[in-house]
Amino acid sequence: MNRTPLKQLLFSSLLIISSSTIVIAEEKSNNISQIQTNNKNIIAEMNEADAPLDVKWLIQEAMENNPEIIASQKRLNAAKTKISQAKSLDDPSIRAGSFDMSNNPININGQTEMLQQRYSVSQKIPFPGKLRLRSEVAIEEANIVEKDSQTKIQEIIALVKSAFYELYYINCAIDITEENRGILRKFAKIAETKYSVGKATQRDALAAQVELSTLANNFIVLNKERESVIARLNSLLDRPTQTPLGKPRPFEKHVLHLTIKELENLAVKNRPELKRFDHAIKRNEANLKLTKKDYYYADFEPMVEYMQEDKRSDTWASAITINVPWLWPKNRSKVKEAKEDLFAAESDYRFINNKTFFEIKDFLVKMQSSESTVNLYKTGVIPQAEQSLKAARIGYEADRVDFLTLIDSQRILLNSKLLCTRALADFEQNLANLERAVGRQLTQ
Repeated sequence: MNRTPLKQLLFSSLLIISSSTIVIAEEKSNNISQIQTNNKNIIAEMNEADAPLDVKWLIQEAMENNPEIIASQKRLNAAKTKISQAKSLDDPSIRAGSFDMSNNPININGQTEMLQQRYSVSQKIPFPGKLRLRSEVAIEEANIVEKDSQTKIQEIIALVKSAFYELYYINCAIDITEENRGILRKFAKIAETKYSVGKATQRDALAAQVELSTLANNFIVLNKERESVIARLNSLLDRPTQTPLGKPRPFEKHVLHLTIKELENLAVKNRPELKRFDHAIKRNEANLKLTKKDYYYADFEPMVEYMQEDKRSDTWASAITINVPWLWPKNRSKVKEAKEDLFAAESDYRFINNKTFFEIKDFLVKMQSSESTVNLYKTGVIPQAEQSLKAARIGYEADRVDFLTLIDSQRILLNSKLLCTRALADFEQNLANLERAVGRQLTQ
């Protein structure tokens, strides 16, 4: 190939500009994690000196500090205090007064012998069985709040695990991208060398620089995604979103040996949402019985009164008051309301039961799909892609294959590693969601 010195000079200038662009992109990517706290710059580098990030530690921190978990526990404590309130009688009433038997509105002459002092005590007593039913309603309401708290805990744990495995994927993707950038730099040098001696076209060297620029941009995007996931994790731990976190600790893929039928049985026994509506049904059943008693049976209010008069003996009086619950329609409406609430709770239970079984099936299928992908790439695609890249490099250096074949082989290897890591993270994320759907941890 004959090339004029002018063409070589122009191409060399283009390579210098492209290389400068790559260097600038690299410098930007190394500085994208820079954040400002207390007017000081803190650089969060990928190769952090912090301790490896452990998912168990994250879960423990969330259990202790997450505001939603703390709020649900406080609501549970408040609900438990209502049980003793429901068991108690209404406050007793004490009355003190006077009665002027002289029939004069104003006692001008001070005739105190006609003035009577009265003191009385009364206590409202519900019809037998009402206090017990009120206590049952309060107990079931506390159980509902307890299951809501457990549901929130399961939800937060699943979110923490999902964010942890997403961060793991992003860190691995950054490492894989950086590794491929190193490989591409070697390819670029080979292409430049071959071009300088006339054994390759200008297009080969430019293609290498374009691939490097693409990977530099991917590197920047991945670092931005990493910042977002770290902020999500910090918010779950109730910490400032800028707080740096170390790299996720490497882990072995979990193995699930349970069948779908076994998972459904575990969910029926353990999922807090199912238990919640089971308690809601029991609460509404007790509330229906209570409203019927309120409608059909009157409450009692006995009263004892002590009367004191000057120049006369003290006297006592007693009385009993009952309400008339069947006169006005409000108690009938309460019975009807309680029936509708019971039907609604039963329907809610069926809905959550159906939703649970769907989620179990859905997450299990996704896990199986991800597991197949991981096994396929680890045992077949990635080793084959590595061999293909090695052969393409040897062939290009020996002028037996073109540069596009070499670039394609490198790109296939990069994508294969990324897809394998993505499938591994998806498997663990779906396992975390499956555990939330079942209501308990499924693996060690």
